[in-house]
Amino acid sequence: MITFDVEQESIPKGSRFSGARLKKIAGEFDVALRKKVTGIVSLSFVDDLEIRRLNRMYRKKDKVTDVLSFGSPDGDRSGYLGDVIISYEQAVRQAEDEDLELELTDLLVHGILHVLGYDHEKAEDADEMFPLQDKIVAEVL
Repeated sequence: MITFDVEQESIPKGSRFSGARLKKIAGEFDVALRKKVTGIVSLSFVDDLEIRRLNRMYRKKDKVTDVLSFGSPDGDRSGYLGDVIISYEQAVRQAEDEDLELELTDLLVHGILHVLGYDHEKAEDADEMFPLQDKIVAEVL
């Protein structure tokens, strides 16, 4: 099962992922992918300035984004799957007074899928990734 190394002290307590919620997310990956996914995902929340800096540095895009993912160069052989970094400020804007918990869960699941090698640059890849993302999020919430 996926385990998480979480840094979420910078966001309000009411928006933080509980251990139970993270365990539910991890379990739904095993179900949705029909295989046991094992390894550690590092999850951190940053502000817009930091995510913009990282986006510029690693993706050559000088703009704020909602989530960045970096897979481990060793894949899951080392036990470390990769990093998911979420801009809390951008997530709040995207939620637009709707369900922030849904938005944060959706961004985390999206990021984990990228860490696991899924992509959505090509239409056929998006056709695989987005329904999987929606299925996992729906089961978690």
